[in-house]
Order: sequence, then C-alpha cells, then structure tokens
Amino acid sequence: MLRPMLSVLTGLLAVLASAQAADPPAPVVVEMPVAPPVQAAAPAAGALPPMNFYASVAGNELFAKVKASATFARAEKELVGSPIQLRVSHSLIPTAGGQAAGLLSAIWAGSTLGLLPVVTNNNLVLTYEVRVNGKEVSRYEYQRSFTRAVNIWANQNDATYGLGEDGLAWVLSTADEFVARAAQDPALHALGAEYAFYFGKDSH
Repeated sequence: MLRPMLSVLTGLLAVLASAQAADPPAPVVVEMPVAPPVQAAAPAAGALPPMNFYASVAGNELFAKVKASATFARAEKELVGSPIQLRVSHSLIPTAGGQAAGLLSAIWAGSTLGLLPVVTNNNLVLTYEVRVNGKEVSRYEYQRSFTRAVNIWANQNDATYGLGEDGLAWVLSTADEFVARAAQDPALHALGAEYAFYFGKDSH
C-alpha cells in the first residue's frame, strides 16, 4: 500500500523538478513610443535682434503691423532694459494757410458755442527710429497734409487718436512702407550681423 503511494509521490517530484529546471518563459517587452524633443522655433531669416517698441500714437495698431513682419518679429512692447529700441513718434505742424483757416473757424465755433466744427489743416509727420544705447542707427520720416473738421464737444471718445479716419489710415500705411525699407537697410543689416556675432544667431 505504501509502495504505490511512494512511487506516485516520487513521480510527481520528478515532474516538478524537471519543470523547474526548464528555462523560464522570456519576459514580454513592450516598447513605448518616445516623443521627439520639443525645440523652440528658430527666428526667421533676416530677423533683427529683440528690441523695445514704443509709439506715441496708434501704438497697438502700429505694433501689430510691425511685429507681423519677419524683420521685426522679435520686437516687444515691454522689453524693459533693452538697449535696442524702435520708436515711432508723431507731430502735427500747422500749415500757413491752416493757421489762418483754423483761427477763423475757431472764432465762428466760439460764437456758436461750439456747434460749428473747428477746421484744421496740419502736416502730420511720422518718424520711425531704431536706436542702440540712445544712438540713432536708422531713421525714416513720412509726412502728409490733412484738413479736418473737429467738433469740440464730440471729440472725447475719438478712436482715431485725433487724426481723423484718413489720418489714421495713412499712419497705419506707413508701417508697411517702413518694414519694406527696413528689410533692405544696410545699417540694420549690420546691426543684425553684429548681434549675431556676439550673441549667436538663435539668441533671444
């Protein structure tokens, strides 16, 4: 009775021993896809160095047009401490005929308690300057004469910055002309090359 049971146990132990001696199954390796490293976009070819932008009129509109270009893609409105600046300033210079007409229309407007508009005729001058450490590197100036009728009571919420619709449209058009000329400006090309030499082409 014991011998048959011992023979069965011996057989089971032999089977277990042979199973343990056999090679274990190879582990299953699951390869996870690796995302490529994210690289910062390189600045467009011909882009000038980072510079602080300031405009005395229509600042948001002019900045949007200038920054949309490849040349001034690195320009920022609040680049504090930047030694390179792009400044846009404007001035209104009354013409000789405009001074007389403006005085006469002001008298008429005053006599009617401001019900009649004041007629003005001015030369609007817009100047673009690129400066490095306060020194002018490049300068472009645009000028045009405008006649405008201004109602002194309806000028508080003027979306044209006091320029009138024609004046504002002309101011914005100068941005396109400036960007096109700046892209061919040897002085600005030299500025970009000097910046790339000291700080590298991809410096921000």
